[in-house]
Amino acid sequence: MKGRRTEQLFQILSEGGYSTADELAEKLGVSNKTVRNTIKELEKELEGTNAFVRVKYGSGYTLECGEGENLEELRKKLFPAEPAAYCPDTPDERICYLAEYLFFTENYVKMDTLSELMFVSKRVLSDDLKKVEKILARHHLTIERKPGYGIRVEGDEFDKRLCIAELVTRRSGIIVKDNRRELELVSDCIGMAFRKYDFEVNGVMLDSLIMHICIALERIRQGHYVDMPLNPDDYEKNESLYDKARLVAEEIVKELEEEFHIDFPESEIGYIALHLSGKADVEGALESGNLVISEEVNSVVTEMLRTVYDAFQVDFMEDLELRMSLCRHLVPLAIRLEHNINMRNPLLEDIKEKFTLAYAMALQASTVLNKQTGKQMTDDETGYIALAFALALQRKQTGPPKKNILLVCASGRGSAQLLKYKYMEEFGRYVGKMEVCDVNQVPSVDFTDIDYVFTTVPLQHHVPVPVREVQYFIGEKEVGDIRRMFSRADGVIEKYYFQELFIPSLKASNKWEVIRKMCDLVMEKRGLSEEFYNSVAERERLAKTAFGNLVAMPHPYKAQPGDPFVCVAVLENPIVWEAGEGTESEEEVQVVFLVSLDAGVGDELQKFYDVTSRLMLSPKYIQKLIRHRSFDQLVSSLKHMEDSEEE
Repeated sequence: MKGRRTEQLFQILSEGGYSTADELAEKLGVSNKTVRNTIKELEKELEGTNAFVRVKYGSGYTLECGEGENLEELRKKLFPAEPAAYCPDTPDERICYLAEYLFFTENYVKMDTLSELMFVSKRVLSDDLKKVEKILARHHLTIERKPGYGIRVEGDEFDKRLCIAELVTRRSGIIVKDNRRELELVSDCIGMAFRKYDFEVNGVMLDSLIMHICIALERIRQGHYVDMPLNPDDYEKNESLYDKARLVAEEIVKELEEEFHIDFPESEIGYIALHLSGKADVEGALESGNLVISEEVNSVVTEMLRTVYDAFQVDFMEDLELRMSLCRHLVPLAIRLEHNINMRNPLLEDIKEKFTLAYAMALQASTVLNKQTGKQMTDDETGYIALAFALALQRKQTGPPKKNILLVCASGRGSAQLLKYKYMEEFGRYVGKMEVCDVNQVPSVDFTDIDYVFTTVPLQHHVPVPVREVQYFIGEKEVGDIRRMFSRADGVIEKYYFQELFIPSLKASNKWEVIRKMCDLVMEKRGLSEEFYNSVAERERLAKTAFGNLVAMPHPYKAQPGDPFVCVAVLENPIVWEAGEGTESEEEVQVVFLVSLDAGVGDELQKFYDVTSRLMLSPKYIQKLIRHRSFDQLVSSLKHMEDSEEE
């Protein structure tokens, strides 16, 4: 069987252009020496054909062929499809494959064996293994090294299965085989049990349950069972839910044993009951009277809503629908948190992008659960809670606040009244109060309740609000510009972003140094006390603030007094931004938005998060900000986000 790496090299070189040895080494994930050896192997394979490897000094290698030879046809002839052993291509595939291989190998495995199996150098394998160890650590698993024998995974079987499930969701599992027929049979067994006991889970959770049972089947076949029976006493707070889950689990196991001819011990029944309890449709149980929301759960939800109010000044206390939605969600969530069972959320990226304010609120609410359990909520779980807040925000939505405007006209009050009529016709839904005057009356106007001045002539006197000069007969383009101005939150950029709070190149080695320096600047410029830093630090310890895309958004645990602002820092170099307590998750960050809101943002809050999040989640504009490191670039990018949202 010809080497897979040789075929990969053939494919790369046949794509046109030259590749240096360094570039080939990076693409193949091997050393330069291995590249040269693989080129020699390829040249041997090409003997007797019209194709050859051309070497060009300073450029590298490419593959060429003479007349009558087609490289694609030649590849098929030299490397015919074979039922060969799977070999991962990308770094992420290698990491998943390596972890899965270690799980499903009974004995110690030597590094030489793994290197040959995966066609990578020992250096690459060592780097991959470090990343595998980080994944294992999230599930309390370790790599045991025994000199002369090799390595293997150590830890509880329960934790191993949860880790395998994470690996399978990251890619199509190759060790836990994608056996469609087996998936269908497991699904049928679950379906029969659900129908018998009128038990429900949603679609995503059903897929997760099927996956976990398939993993359990594979592990049981190899003689690996969960290490200890799961005691119903663990579920005192949710006895009715566990009791029903236990009955359903027994029925599922009965069907599985009959279908697959495998004996399930008592501990495996408890294992399935645990997953059922963590995935149950609590709403159905509530309606049937089989489950009562405890006062303890209701108190937790009250505290979640209170901490959201403290941070965002948005009151959801009287929103019964949100309260019940969170109560229903918390019953199975408590079980998942207790046993480190993560529920994948396929909508996560869309939720972060489209419901950023709701997601930020969910992160804040999750700090209550983090305090109680000592465990960090995953992004997936936070996303589910964010959906409940998104619906609650929709119910609160009142549209953009209406503006009071003054119309100034030079040709008399009659002309001004006609202008008022035209503006009410075009912009009535955006305007609360509209007053008119001629240019000579401007100095005597009380501007206390005026938001904008529209004038057909230049004003000679200073006025304390924005002024826009307009044509008496406004055109279509000007109508569109004014509508966009009214519909967007007034002065999102001007109200929150300030030159004095922009740091173009902040030198720091860790997130606490970043937060300290940014808070010191804010405290100096805004006259805030040390309480501001303490509140930001408290929030940072309780939940993650890294949003991905090299961006973090720390903020105080409680809304601070004074005007709202955003302090923005571009770091000299990316740093690892560790998440809150109880998690080993970490992300790289180079741009930090330190946000402080006040009780007065009201209807502007949604708009602020919409515009700011669009920038934070845009790789293109974040990279622009990192390259240019200027306040002008920040403002330009924000304006682009604001304008594009109105299109």
